[in-house]
Amino acid sequence: MATTQSIEMRINLRANTNRKSDYFGKLYPFIDRLSTLDTRGFINHVVEHGTMFDRPTIEGVMTTVRNCLVELLAEGVAVKFTGIGTFYPSAESEKGGADNLDDARHKGADGIVSGIHVRYLPDGTKLDDITSKTMKQKCTLRLHQLQEEDGTYTTPAGETKKRYKFIPINQPDGDDEPEP
Repeated sequence: MATTQSIEMRINLRANTNRKSDYFGKLYPFIDRLSTLDTRGFINHVVEHGTMFDRPTIEGVMTTVRNCLVELLAEGVAVKFTGIGTFYPSAESEKGGADNLDDARHKGADGIVSGIHVRYLPDGTKLDDITSKTMKQKCTLRLHQLQEEDGTYTTPAGETKKRYKFIPINQPDGDDEPEP
């Protein structure tokens, strides 16, 4: 399949460990996410693409956009960035919600809402489609590593956590060495 990028998106695999599942032991993909860019890193990336705007201008616009987005979401307004997608708020209810309208009135909004989530729906219009199937076409996918459980460890707070190891996946084209 032809792609629009030559940069590979590395795909790792892990087994379903839920013994009650019909799919126990089956392998499922997850993205080998190398890092997360903060705002400054993203701005540097934009500047490296040869924009006519300087770093302070881009940073100022992004800060203003972020502040306005939060303000509008807090008012219950969804915001659509054409070509990117729509950001919208949704409510998470306290466990048990409200028994009826009188109970809801008694508890009030703060008593039945445990959190407000910011959701994102990618743009799916014909010219700007970045939904899941179209986004896959923009990527060059390559199997990278298999994640396996490798015992447990105890955190400084006394919690027991699973430890994992990653095993390189040999590629069918003979390239046995995954890139670092």
